[in-house]
Amino acid sequence: MASMKDVHLFRRYLSIFLSLFQSLFSCFFDFPILIKIADSFLSLYFLVFCDLRPVTVDLDDGETTVHFWISGHRRISRPNLVMLHGYGGNSKWQFVHQVSDLSRSFNLFIPDLLFFGKSYSRNPDRSVEIQARSVAGGLKKLGCCCVEGVGGGRVSVYSISYGGFVAYGMAEMWPEMVEKLVIVSSGVGFTQKQKTAEMKKHGGDCSKILVPKTPMDLRLLIKISMNTGLTFVHWVPDFILSQFISVMYEKNRQELLELAKNLLEREEEPELTVISQKTLIVWGDKDKVFPLEHAYRLQRHLESSRLEIIKETGHAVNIEAPTTLNNLITSFVLS
Repeated sequence: MASMKDVHLFRRYLSIFLSLFQSLFSCFFDFPILIKIADSFLSLYFLVFCDLRPVTVDLDDGETTVHFWISGHRRISRPNLVMLHGYGGNSKWQFVHQVSDLSRSFNLFIPDLLFFGKSYSRNPDRSVEIQARSVAGGLKKLGCCCVEGVGGGRVSVYSISYGGFVAYGMAEMWPEMVEKLVIVSSGVGFTQKQKTAEMKKHGGDCSKILVPKTPMDLRLLIKISMNTGLTFVHWVPDFILSQFISVMYEKNRQELLELAKNLLEREEEPELTVISQKTLIVWGDKDKVFPLEHAYRLQRHLESSRLEIIKETGHAVNIEAPTTLNNLITSFVLS
């Protein structure tokens, strides 16, 4: 009991110290300076250690701008790999544990999906299809793939969670472009009944969980996404979590909420289209967002697919088991 009291006392003093630090720090800097500095360091890491460079592409519709990180020195001997993120920040924060390894084997193309990071559109459409068309349009502009008879080459697509819906749409609409598909922890093909059941488990309106507004919301999102729970997040003071929310969600909060509602509330087709591409399905056996049963269902639906299950891992496989996931992606795409 004494040790528990000591822990609680330590946490209390730490909280007081950090609150004082915040008050002092705010006298000199305008928040959210800490997260902006961290985001800048991530950009530097992508540039220096992963040989990636930022590119912004204006699409032909005159309304849409897509931001990419792409390999600075593309090699014809390496296949092209597109990486599509989910909710939870921009592409840098979600793929930071993977890009270094994958950049050694692939020419990488990593877009921020619309309203994440630096990608934006004035188009009022909030569907998965507009995301797929924006990514495909950007790839065509970058000259790395064939879209509707224009461009050259093919790409493999690795996607996680929300990105899986976008990747599936790309594979369906442009089979001449997408050669292989990796889907990680994505509820592709969810029926409205299944969506409702999953939303009830997490308190009803999942769009508010996906787009956190308070530190408590962000902690809940992490708790649901992680099997390990990232226990250190309990020690992160609220003002730092608030900065992360401010940088990642505030600018396009309404659009992000509309994207989530469109995904969660739209009616699915009676039967999910069967795509022709070879597909690798990867799932954490402790996924609380899209339970493992949905991975088996997707595997049964796709004849040219195989399923890999990662033990003791939750929804965020890219963060909890990045090395295992990288090895699976590399062996599948290069085989």
